[in-house]
Amino acid sequence: MADPDCATLFAAAPSPYLVLGSNLVIAEVNRACPVATGRTREELLGRYLSDAFSGNPADPDADGVRNLNASPHRVLLSREPDTMALHRHDIPVTDRPGTFEERWWPPFDTPIPAPDGTAECIIHRVEDVTAFIRSRASGGLPPPTGPPTGREALEAELYAARTG
Repeated sequence: MADPDCATLFAAAPSPYLVLGSNLVIAEVNRACPVATGRTREELLGRYLSDAFSGNPADPDADGVRNLNASPHRVLLSREPDTMALHRHDIPVTDRPGTFEERWWPPFDTPIPAPDGTAECIIHRVEDVTAFIRSRASGGLPPPTGPPTGREALEAELYAARTG
């Protein structure tokens, strides 16, 4: 087998990935990212993570943006991968401005080291486990109302791995 082309592998990965610069500006996205988020590549590139994925203004309890920003900051400080707990972060509905759709994600952030040991960039991966959360609700189990328990997070991650 010839050496793989890493750009082709990144683009074809089935999970949504984006690359953040150390300034938390989106530098690259793979093909799965726009599909999962309802945003075009052009709408994502060059934007701060928090601007590209702003919260649902109609939900006063929304903490998705705060949660989303906390992980890359931890990665920059620790220079270690960070796995966030499952959290709700709604996304805008493309053809209905001002309308948001409920989504549940467990994000994973991994630093890519620079020669000096700092994080040159961060690979940010998410899995959309909304269908899992909804299936729990349809089975009589309530959706999480706060941070998920360890078991809920594990179940969601296993679901994402099975369907991803």
